[in-house]
Amino acid sequence: MSLSLLARQPMSMPAMRFAVIRLASTAHSGPKAAKQVTVNPNISGFFKYERDVSRDSRYANPQKLGDTATRFLLRRLGHAYEVYPLLVLTGWWFIIFCYVVYHSFEKVEIWLDRSQEKAPWDWERLRNDYWKKPTVIFDPQGVTHKRLEIMEALQDEMVEAAKKRGTR
Repeated sequence: MSLSLLARQPMSMPAMRFAVIRLASTAHSGPKAAKQVTVNPNISGFFKYERDVSRDSRYANPQKLGDTATRFLLRRLGHAYEVYPLLVLTGWWFIIFCYVVYHSFEKVEIWLDRSQEKAPWDWERLRNDYWKKPTVIFDPQGVTHKRLEIMEALQDEMVEAAKKRGTR
């Protein structure tokens, strides 16, 4: 919309004020595109295409406020101190989440490596290090990391019985 177009059309005062504000706000929008798209003059309506240089590093500080996700989330932190605890809590949550995921994949029940024929929870594969596997996240006395001779003997007998039956 140009000023000559404004002069040709009768406008009310609020509409003219809006048009002047609109024109004033786009006057400093940055560098113009080298090639402008042209539209058939027989088509009515307003069309103006300009290149958005908000992420072009060739221009000095071309970024718009809130242009990227990081800028959108962190641009007002200088005076928005009430957001700091939320960011700290989110960071702690992410660290704990990563630890829980890592701990979960270290357990016996997760079978990621399918190169071996026997499952990780198979007694013949698990017998020599079952007490070393992670069980619960918090076990300061190591109660869940002790060998159980009675259970080992029972499991050995069950494997032998399964082999005699032919189910192994």
